[in-house]
Amino acid sequence: MSVRWPVWLAGTAAVVSIVAALIVVQENAPPTVATAPESADPTPSVVPLPPEVKWSRSAEEVYGRKFAQFRDPGAGNQGYSSAAAFIDAGDVYITAIGLPDPSNGNFDAPAIVGLDASDGSTVWRRDDVRVDACADRLLLGNLICVSGVDSVELDSTIVLIDATTGEGRSIRTPQHVLAVGTDGASVYTVNSTVTPQGYEGTPQLRKGSVDDLDRDWISELPGVAIYAASRGTAITVDGTYGLGRFGSTAIGFDSVTGVITWYRGYPDRCVQQPYRIQPALVIMTEAVCSQSESFTGTAAVASNGRIVARSPTPIYPYPEIDAPADLSLPMIVGDTAFERTTGAFAWSSPLLASTNGVAVVGDVVIVRAPGTAHVTALDLRTGSVRWEDDPGDYYPITASIDGLAYFSVGGVVQSIALNDGSTRRRTEIEPTPDPYASNRHLGSRVTQSGDRLVYSSTATLAVLDRR
Repeated sequence: MSVRWPVWLAGTAAVVSIVAALIVVQENAPPTVATAPESADPTPSVVPLPPEVKWSRSAEEVYGRKFAQFRDPGAGNQGYSSAAAFIDAGDVYITAIGLPDPSNGNFDAPAIVGLDASDGSTVWRRDDVRVDACADRLLLGNLICVSGVDSVELDSTIVLIDATTGEGRSIRTPQHVLAVGTDGASVYTVNSTVTPQGYEGTPQLRKGSVDDLDRDWISELPGVAIYAASRGTAITVDGTYGLGRFGSTAIGFDSVTGVITWYRGYPDRCVQQPYRIQPALVIMTEAVCSQSESFTGTAAVASNGRIVARSPTPIYPYPEIDAPADLSLPMIVGDTAFERTTGAFAWSSPLLASTNGVAVVGDVVIVRAPGTAHVTALDLRTGSVRWEDDPGDYYPITASIDGLAYFSVGGVVQSIALNDGSTRRRTEIEPTPDPYASNRHLGSRVTQSGDRLVYSSTATLAVLDRR
């Protein structure tokens, strides 16, 4: 399975970039070889890499220009400084790269590149592709993206890029596509009628192929508040449980039949931060639909729309990771732990009600206190305190392997032992925090990719030995 790993963002997951752009991809055309604009040579790093770093590539080196940055392939042309990300295509890591323009927020002269996962070398590069959003996984070995999201035209363009070779083709669609997703074999799209005054009509969810978007089914969404106003993974499918995230609106659907199993959005109940956990659950913060959006609590919703568990405490901020040792361990919903299948109450803790981050890893839940680096690990079965620590730096946990939890602080990757909280390793990837990120500490992330650990920031992509 190919998975897109986004840089940590505190905000609402939403649809796609709002900037429309021109697609110049010819069917069955060969990939465009790297042709960076002329410029002064980028300054290479003179700091030797630690032995556990297998390879490291800077955005400036890959692009061939100073000030170049990596970006989430779904962020389009918008300058979004914390959105460095890559799509894991197995032997190739796919990412977007270009030049940020701080004067207007655009991402100028963007390209999409494929880097060899074993040594970081550039396998292919496309300078001729402009897209607004890409799915978070591959479709039959191809990156699938959409262009024309913010256009007033009635149609859009679906773009396919072979993850191995970079070869691609474009397919014009008669629908105005707002979002695209895939389960690996089929394509899911959301479309609506668009006019110069804005989107009109009832949005539709479709399942099909790139050449026939409604081959399998078409479903009308219950609400009309579907906006293509910001970036994020809009449509994901886990087995038969489909999830659509559109700003303060979210839907659950059956990927086989197209039946909408639940809806949260205008005018009654809005949501923030819907995210998936296993087995086949979506946890979200519920809110009153108003400008103030008063939060009413947190709910875990099953694929059929059943509320498995609910807590009166909203999630704040995003849960960092949900990686329990096994699914017999409770899930965290607000300030309470519940059994994942039945929703039976397990325990509750005031530490979960006021936190700067919560991470479920192994058999503990790690809680970061607000306004401080103080960390508490609670037993996931009982809620009792396992250990506490006051590290100098502690940021969102984004990977957990072999009894260790990993996080990045600026340009440094750190690991801690889950059994006692002790620091096991500190590996410097960049000599200083990413100098281009609006928030330097949240501009980097470490992620598990098969047997590798991948560090990604707007400035650098690197692979570490996980041992």
